[in-house]
Amino acid sequence: MDQQAPELTSAETALDQVTAFYARLLKLLDQGAAPSAFDDLGTEIRTFRPELEGRLEADLARAVRLRESVEHKLKRERELIALNETARDLSAVRDTDQVLQAIIRRARQLAGSDIAYLSAAPDDRSPFHVRATEGVVSEAFASIVVPRDVGICGSVARTRRPWQSSQYRSDKGFHHDPEIDTAILSEGVVSILGIPLELEAHIIGVLFVADRYERTYNPQEISILQSLGTFAALAIENARLLEEAQRALSMAREANVALRAKADDIESAAVAHERLTELIVRGGSLEDLRSRVATLLGGDAVILDERQIAIAGALPPSVPDHGLASAIRESVRLGRAVQFEATPVLTVTVAAVTSGVVRLGALVFARSKPMSSSEIRTLERAALVSGIVLLSLERVAEATYRNVADIVSALLRGSSDPFRAESSNALPVGVSLSWPATILLVGCEDGFAAHLPQAVRAAASGRHAIGAAFNGDLAVVTSGDDWMTLARRIATALEECGRQPCNIVVSQPVSDVAAAAAEYRKLRRGLALLRNLGQSGRIVPEKTLSLYGLLFDGQGEEAARAFIAQTVGALLDHDRRRKAQLAPTLYAYFETGRSLQRAADMLGIHVNTMRQRLDSLGALCPDWSEAERGLELHMALRLHRLSERLPR
Repeated sequence: MDQQAPELTSAETALDQVTAFYARLLKLLDQGAAPSAFDDLGTEIRTFRPELEGRLEADLARAVRLRESVEHKLKRERELIALNETARDLSAVRDTDQVLQAIIRRARQLAGSDIAYLSAAPDDRSPFHVRATEGVVSEAFASIVVPRDVGICGSVARTRRPWQSSQYRSDKGFHHDPEIDTAILSEGVVSILGIPLELEAHIIGVLFVADRYERTYNPQEISILQSLGTFAALAIENARLLEEAQRALSMAREANVALRAKADDIESAAVAHERLTELIVRGGSLEDLRSRVATLLGGDAVILDERQIAIAGALPPSVPDHGLASAIRESVRLGRAVQFEATPVLTVTVAAVTSGVVRLGALVFARSKPMSSSEIRTLERAALVSGIVLLSLERVAEATYRNVADIVSALLRGSSDPFRAESSNALPVGVSLSWPATILLVGCEDGFAAHLPQAVRAAASGRHAIGAAFNGDLAVVTSGDDWMTLARRIATALEECGRQPCNIVVSQPVSDVAAAAAEYRKLRRGLALLRNLGQSGRIVPEKTLSLYGLLFDGQGEEAARAFIAQTVGALLDHDRRRKAQLAPTLYAYFETGRSLQRAADMLGIHVNTMRQRLDSLGALCPDWSEAERGLELHMALRLHRLSERLPR
């Protein structure tokens, strides 16, 4: 009985030990302790009785396997949760960069790595660019560009399989690049794993995890990272598709806007065309057209003639002449409107107005902003209308000019009196002429009068004046008093047309047709005399030329100059060489009726000086005091003086 008691006590103790062992084992399982924590229980088993060791070791091994199974399932659960969250991000987040950042963050967490990053390429030939990083210290790391045949990227792209290296620096299994190695090793990378991002047999990127210690990545880690890589590839592809869709939508919107603008332009052009057509039909003027263009296009419109003179509207002062002239030439050459910037705040558009090869002028439009293509087409249509109006006006002007030419011809031939009441209706509208009238004859060379520019015709016309070509010259008839202003206006117009200065001879007022015809013949002689004297650009009253014109009429162009040279040439040469005044002295003597005193007074010299000068004439003109010779000398000196003192 006493022997059984110790045995019972020993059994109870063993039972308590086993119970305590299993309690600690359950606690470790419940706490999810690390595998090393179970090693202490393995050591403790050695203290149990031999018959218990085997069973306890088997239970401990079963518990460890159970713990590993639970841990594996928990890890798998975390991975599935991460994949599920990634899928949710992919469907919910529209920002691709945010999705990629979330993917590499989860890749780093699931792999337990120090670094994660993703490189992508737009196509099979382009290099890889870093798109997202996690755990990277250097900012320069994000700018790495890897060619498709270099580094881990190149190996993954070539094999289309995951590629890992436990010793990046010394690994000879792939092609190293010094710059890329420097960037990676500067992060302290020792181990690295690259996962291909594959989409429809194309490698579009590589997902990386890397550690700063030596490590081998197990198949389970590679598998879950491949799943993340699939999501990353989908995210990149979705981004590409979204970008294409947005680009297509943007292009559609732009096309819609362009179509709407085109429709608006067509409608505006139709309205403009209708209004311009209506203007032509009702016989609108150039000013009407200019005003219509300015209103339609919202700016300043000006119509210029062929000399770039505004005939409707006024050019803004800031428009440069050289820029305008260049634009007109370019518009004529191209056959369409030309724009140029006159100032930073003023754009000028020029459309040449032509008829065949004849330049009629230009339509100029100016405003603060450039014109659209449809507005330019409207301006070009307006230029065509301007040409029609100008041609119409030109035809009217030509018909009027032919009528004026007939009137001038009849008047100067003495065949009819256009100023009579019954003939006054033949005069142009707005012109009123009456006797007495003054005739201006403009000498024209090379048949110029037969093709007088409109500017010259306009200068020769007015409220009380008409002008037209007659016998090769320009004849102007006026009943106004200010013939000098009229003559100068004509001379200016001729000069602006590029003509050499022309002589203009002006008649005395005439009171009837017969006197007009006679006066015209005198004017012709006067022009001939001026040409004989080598004069040009002179405006001369005919009465100052009448005597000499009659004298040298029909004797040739050199007759007057030859007469001067033969009669007083030696005297004039002497004065030029010696800087003397013998010719003026002799002229004054003859002009004062051979009076020494009056001639001296005329010259402002003493009478003795006058006498001495006349005495010295004997060597040059020995017979100057004879009556017949004196008359020749007097006439030659007068003619010479006339040629030098004619007004311009």
